Amino acid sequence: MLGISHLLISGTATSLLLGTASPTIIAVGAIAGLLPDIDISTSPAGRVLPWISRFFESRMPHRSCTHSLVASGAIAIAGYTAALFNPSFLNLAHALSVGYFFGWFADVFTRGGVEMFWPSPVRCVCPGNRNLRLRTGSNAEYFILILLIAIALGTFSVNNSGGILTQFNRLIASPSGVQHIFNESGSTHLIKANIKGVRTGDRSKVNGQYLIIQVQGTGFLVQSDDGRIYKASTEPDSQIFLEEITADVGKPAITNIEALTLEDEPIGSAIAQFNRTGAMVFVTGQLTVDGLETSGLPRDPYQFPTIKATDTSITLEAAPLAIVQSKLGEEFATGQLQVRVINSSIQ
Repeated sequence: MLGISHLLISGTATSLLLGTASPTIIAVGAIAGLLPDIDISTSPAGRVLPWISRFFESRMPHRSCTHSLVASGAIAIAGYTAALFNPSFLNLAHALSVGYFFGWFADVFTRGGVEMFWPSPVRCVCPGNRNLRLRTGSNAEYFILILLIAIALGTFSVNNSGGILTQFNRLIASPSGVQHIFNESGSTHLIKANIKGVRTGDRSKVNGQYLIIQVQGTGFLVQSDDGRIYKASTEPDSQIFLEEITADVGKPAITNIEALTLEDEPIGSAIAQFNRTGAMVFVTGQLTVDGLETSGLPRDPYQFPTIKATDTSITLEAAPLAIVQSKLGEEFATGQLQVRVINSSIQ
C-alpha cells in the first residue's frame, strides 16, 4: 500500500475516532500510520530511521512483528507512559495508538496480508479471494485514495464545526440537544445559541445569536450582544418563547464557579476580587440586608430579572458583576453567593 494511503487512513481514523479537527493531533495520527512499515528500508519510515529498519529487515519478513497486535500494544504502552508523566500528551498518545493501529490494519486488505497475531506466522487477509485484495499502486488503490480524501475532508469539516453532536443538534433544533452541547463543552468554550422565537412581552419575532450563560429550568439564560439577559424557554416566565434553538461551539473560554460568603460586609468590596480583565462575571445567590432602598434597582419587563429585592433581602441570578457593583456595591449584606467567571481571553 502506498505511503499516502497510510497517511490518509490513519489521519482520517484519528480525526473520526477522537472527534478532533486539531492539525497537530491529526498529523501525529497520520505519521504514526507510516511507522509499521519501518520493517523495510525503502519505506518513508525506513529511510528516516535506517538503523531501526535494518534491524527488522535482517531478522523478520515484511508485515510481521511491526504489523501485529503486539506492536500496537507496545506503542500504546510507550505513549500512555509518557502521558502519565505529562498529562498534556494524552491526546497525542491517543492519536499515536489509533494512527499506528490503522497504519498496519489497512494492510490486511492487501495481497500479502499481515501477521496480526505475531509471533504466529499465520497471515490475516480480507477478503479471502486474493484477486479481490488491493495491490500497491493499482487503480483500485487510487480509487480508495479519492474516497479517503472525501471522507477526510468531510470528517474535518464536521469536527471543525463542533462535531457530530453539534450537527445533529442543528438538524433537530431542540433544547435537549443544546443542553448536551452546553454540558459537553460549556466549561471550556463559549456556547452560542441560534434562537428563533417570540418575545413574550410584545410578541415580536426573535431571530438571532446569543451567548448561553447557564441552564435555567428547561431553557437557558442567554445574553445578547448588547449585554441584555433573557430567559429563552417554553416556560411561562421566559422572555423569549422558543420555537427553534441550535448551538455552536465558539472560541475557547474557561468557566469557573466560585463560592463566596458575606458576613455583614459591603457587597462591592466582597465581589471586587472577581473583576478580572477580559472575563464575563455573573453573580447568583441570596443575601440579607437592612433597610434596602429598592427604587434604584433596574426594572425592565422585557429582560430576565437578575436582581430581585425587598427592603430586607436580595436574590441574584446571573446578575452581571458591573450592575451588582453599581447598584448594590455600598450595601452591607450577609449570605452566600456563587460567582460564575467566563474567561475567553485564555488561549
